Amino acid sequence: MQISARGDYAVRAALSLASAYPSLMSAQAIAQQQDMPRKFLEAVLADLRRAGIVRAQRGAEGGYTLASPPREVSVGMILRAVDGPLAGVRGLRPEETQYDGAAENLPRLWVAVRAAVRDVVDEVSLAELVSGRMPAHVRKLTTRPDAWQPR
Repeated sequence: MQISARGDYAVRAALSLASAYPSLMSAQAIAQQQDMPRKFLEAVLADLRRAGIVRAQRGAEGGYTLASPPREVSVGMILRAVDGPLAGVRGLRPEETQYDGAAENLPRLWVAVRAAVRDVVDEVSLAELVSGRMPAHVRKLTTRPDAWQPR
């Protein structure tokens, strides 16, 4: 799975908002805290607002906040809001793929890949990520001997 810069920035911004919840944070404060370009961040925050994940308040005391408590917002929700579906195969959803011959069973693998990604990103909330207390099955994945090794 490839995490885009947009997805990375969105999750990092949401984590800043989660740690400040329910207080408001300005885009400038988030950008400084996360060391990211403010203009790009504002576009990402607009996507999150359109998806109903964040709320914006205008004015001198304005800023952004999560629309729901951090425990109710998953990483998967954020990634979908800014990048669309979690898994795609040449622009198609895995269940929409179809192959002949030796590759006829490949759609099952693509669906399994999407399910595996969901098992992580849809099961970790912002609150869990901020606290470092992620679900056991996610923590276990990080302890595999080769988990931190590039391939």
